[in-house]
Order: sequence, then structure tokens, then C-alpha cells
Amino acid sequence: MKKFFFAAALLFAGITASQADNNDRPITLDKLPAAAQSFLKSHFADLTLAYAVEDPKWVGSEYEVTYTDRTEVDFRSNGEWSSVERKYAAVPSAIVPKQIADYVAKSNYPNQYVRKIERKTYSWEIELSNGLEIEFDKNFQVIDIDD
Repeated sequence: MKKFFFAAALLFAGITASQADNNDRPITLDKLPAAAQSFLKSHFADLTLAYAVEDPKWVGSEYEVTYTDRTEVDFRSNGEWSSVERKYAAVPSAIVPKQIADYVAKSNYPNQYVRKIERKTYSWEIELSNGLEIEFDKNFQVIDIDD
């Protein structure tokens, strides 16, 4: 009997995990939270939308918006952006904190631009146009540089 309950629990856990992985569903921009819509209108109004998806989580949803030039913007469930990645251009300078922009300009990377920026709970991570990744703590002190 114990083996039966154990097998049933494993089966249930496997089914739950497999369904939680791929629940992305296409949405239109008007289905995004208001903060996300405002962010996109402010910084990417000139780009053409390729697709937007909602990724339901146990609590809330996350969103990903992709444009035809391969720009990707990810949002948290409350509509705050979590990452912006541009394949062929700089991310909008208005979203790069001044401390990070100053570091890039004053360091050994003056001819590089921020191609990707990600804000995490306790840190920020950027990728420069030369592929160099730099991580900052919440006080904008460099904590890691990765080639």
C-alpha cells in the first residue's frame, strides 16, 4: 500500500511539474498590466510587435514581449520590467541607472553600449555590446565581471 501511495505521489508531482513548465499563452499588448503598457509606449513605440506571451505562475503571471528586431522585454506580474535585451542596439538610456551608465562611460569600456540590462531582487546585471557581462549589487558596486 505504501508503494501505491508513493507511486501516485510521484505521478502527481510529475504531471504538475510538466504542466507548470510550458503554460505560455499568446496575448495582445492591451492584456499587459498598465505599468508594462506604459513602459513599452515610452521606450519602444517605434518598434513593431512580433508577439507577447503570458507565463502564468503559481501566484500571478510573468510577461515577455518580443519585437521584430529581436528586442525582448520581460515583466514581472505587477508590470515592472525585469529585463530588456536588444540584439542590435543599445537599451534606452532612460532605464539604465546613472551609476551604471557612469561606470561604463568612465571605465575601460567607453566605446561600448548596454545591450542587455536585468534587474534582480538584490542586484543588477548588464551586458555590453562586446559581450562583457557586469553585475552590480543594489548599491551599484561591481561584484562580478564575466567575459
